[in-house]
Amino acid sequence: MKRTIILLVVIFISGPFAQHPQNLFDIDLRIRVVDDDLLYIVVQIDNNSGRTVTELEGFITELDPFNRVISEHKIIHLHNYEPMLKNDQTVMRGVTYHYDRTNDYRYRYHINHIKFYHDHRIFLYSKLDGLLRIK
Repeated sequence: MKRTIILLVVIFISGPFAQHPQNLFDIDLRIRVVDDDLLYIVVQIDNNSGRTVTELEGFITELDPFNRVISEHKIIHLHNYEPMLKNDQTVMRGVTYHYDRTNDYRYRYHINHIKFYHDHRIFLYSKLDGLLRIK
């Protein structure tokens, strides 16, 4: 009887922790207006994957209010000749756009090229699907 009660208590306590998987990469977009005519977008990526990243790049997509693509801009966060991004480290890059007050600006960022240390495979990352091998 005691074992059953202890087992139920352990399952009840550990349940919330098991239901929230950690994202491999946390992506944060920050938008700033500079001098009333420039929009500066900073993309910050936190590596929570537990692995060292050697190459990392992605795209910023500019959208209109109806979610139609206006433009895409490629951002290379890590080249293969730069220092590697280890676990729990952060990398940041910024992009500037012309700013017009009459437009409604929406931006998304997608990681489309990840290469890990001692791994020849290339992946892309999405929060819904995780890592997807592309090469």
